[in-house]
Amino acid sequence: MMIPNTRRQLTIFYSTMIGLILLIMAGSYYWVLTDVMHRDEKHNLESAGQKAMDEWRNKPEQSQDAEEIHEQQQDGARRMEWEYLQSDQFAVITDSSWTIFVHSPEGNNLLIQPSFQQQLEAQGSRSYIHLSLSSGSNQANYAVLRLMTGDEEHPVLWIGEEVSKQEHLLKEMRLLLIGITLLLLVVTTILGYILAGRAILPLNQAFIRQQKFTAYASHELRTPLSVLQLSVDILEEEQHKLSPVHQTVLQDMKEEIERMTRLTGQLLTLARNDSPLQQMRREVFDLQHSLSFAAARMQLIALEKNVKLQFHISYTEEGFTCIGDSEQIDQVLYILLDNAIKYSAEGGTVTMGITRNDNGTANVIIQDTGCGISEEDIPHLFERFYRVDQARTREHGGTGLGLAIAYEIVSRHGGRIAVTSTLHQGSTFTVILPETKRILRQPLK
Repeated sequence: MMIPNTRRQLTIFYSTMIGLILLIMAGSYYWVLTDVMHRDEKHNLESAGQKAMDEWRNKPEQSQDAEEIHEQQQDGARRMEWEYLQSDQFAVITDSSWTIFVHSPEGNNLLIQPSFQQQLEAQGSRSYIHLSLSSGSNQANYAVLRLMTGDEEHPVLWIGEEVSKQEHLLKEMRLLLIGITLLLLVVTTILGYILAGRAILPLNQAFIRQQKFTAYASHELRTPLSVLQLSVDILEEEQHKLSPVHQTVLQDMKEEIERMTRLTGQLLTLARNDSPLQQMRREVFDLQHSLSFAAARMQLIALEKNVKLQFHISYTEEGFTCIGDSEQIDQVLYILLDNAIKYSAEGGTVTMGITRNDNGTANVIIQDTGCGISEEDIPHLFERFYRVDQARTREHGGTGLGLAIAYEIVSRHGGRIAVTSTLHQGSTFTVILPETKRILRQPLK
């Protein structure tokens, strides 16, 4: 699992970095393009507006007769030529209360429409404004520039231009950039996955060699250890003939041989779990039965240490059914119960329970009243050969592999192990496994 996870993490890392670079480049290009187009629009409006103000300032003195002003409004061309306006531009000159004194021809002049004026007023004191107007299924975009004429009676020049084509071009460019970015991201992800596989090829080969060495060494050590164990058993039959010193040495030899036997067995288990050829049985089993069976097997060990085993299991008719290798789950429960008993003081209690979650999983809870685990050690509990307290672990015959084996087995079953602990009060290990429906009780083929 380590090599595929490493390759996946490298691919995700490289894809994320390249994706961020592509997003920054695409966003920067779009921002620059938008800024250039808006500046060009504003420049066109400022150029036309400056010509309109020059013409307005140089016009002959106007009559203030209301009838004549009305006549002039009806014939704006007589007062302002507007020949410098492009076909999609329009303008008005107003006072501060939006009283129009002169305007460009009415054909496309939205500035003389009250609804358009209200939208401009809603923009506050901004001098350059972008607006969108919807007409049925069509939507048009406009840019409007506000200039001060310097005339106390007619202070404001509003000049606008339709920019729908420019906005449509920006929209198409935005979609094109998004499509190109996504396409490049997919291509780079595929290439990153291939390159990550080549990059970790030496690591994979080294891991395979280490895995083979561990399996071969563990297997070869079992025979001499069995011979040593048999020799010690024979010597024990005659230990009454030995001196006290020799009896102590014999007992130490027996304990070390037992510890080495457990270590080689656990190393062989880990090597098998790491092997891609190792097949896990797929069958339906009952967690209630597994926990009860494991507790019965550990009962003698608990009695030797004067530790009480308690059950808190809600027995239900349908049970707590899971799918996987029941023997491996039994091994997980043995490891957790063995640790709970070992690290509980005499007269302590180990409580076992099973609960059901709403998300289709079941919890196997094993709680002890032992010495507890510090917070800084909890994240490392499932690392191979990690020991919370070297001296205490060796005293109890631990190898630092039991929890690592339990973690690997539970992970292969699609579950996880959660740990909570308080120093000098005890620890709680929770094995969370996915449940299966009752109708799947027959072994899978």
